[in-house]
Amino acid sequence: MKANDFPVALVTGANGGIGRILCTTLIQSGYRVILSFRKSDRSLAFYNQMLQEYGRERVESLEMDLSSVTSIKKATQYLLQKETRLDVLINNAGMLGNKRENTNEGYEMHNMVNCLGPTLFTYMLRPLLKPGSRVVTTVSVVLYYGSIPDFFPYPPIRYNRFRQYACSKLALTLLCLRLSELWEKDGITVNMVDPGVVDTPIINIHKWIDPLADVLFRPLIRTPEQGAATSLYLATHTALEGVTGGIYKDMTVCNLPERIRSYQQADNVWRFFLDLHSKQ
Repeated sequence: MKANDFPVALVTGANGGIGRILCTTLIQSGYRVILSFRKSDRSLAFYNQMLQEYGRERVESLEMDLSSVTSIKKATQYLLQKETRLDVLINNAGMLGNKRENTNEGYEMHNMVNCLGPTLFTYMLRPLLKPGSRVVTTVSVVLYYGSIPDFFPYPPIRYNRFRQYACSKLALTLLCLRLSELWEKDGITVNMVDPGVVDTPIINIHKWIDPLADVLFRPLIRTPEQGAATSLYLATHTALEGVTGGIYKDMTVCNLPERIRSYQQADNVWRFFLDLHSKQ
């Protein structure tokens, strides 16, 4: 079969623990998979490994840095020129930083990588999303501890990276809900997944307590395979055809509190995002 004969899936954060499982399983399920990642020796090694195992008809790479609007724009332009459709988009990439940091374009790093970047990427790929296309985005249970006023970062003296991570995931959830509403009439579904706490490097605190936490807690933490299961369910299962606007954990829809669905500042986040998009 030719490359164009396969349904197309794109996975961001493809070289991470969950990302590798997502990519491998999707290929084995019959998809041509575009592996998106930041350029590094580790990511290129993974891509070459997948290429050798499955061939160019099934595996492609897309270098993209979600902290850079310029990089996102370049990646989407490439895809819009090359592809005719995108059946599955899994926004799997994310980060928990060690300190306050802004991107080169002036955005707080957590907000850009976890929220604005994935949403901008998804929004700019709209021409490739057809009726039946599915968007799956990774959020987190910590979104319930975030607030939108704090999405716009504290002054440095009050900055807390865990708080900012939660705020970025709350804002991401609100943007995904808005996209699900906008695109439902077009037959495009947008759902979110909470993979739980998964045994990947992102959960390191990068403090002296890490070795102790490894001993005490990692045996209780989910494997990457377990973390990927619900994303794969949302991306491929026939039971999810036409189902949109939900947050899922363990392949079950979560009861999203009304205070989140009707969050008063959701419009502020949407306007902030549209302002970012309008500058492109």
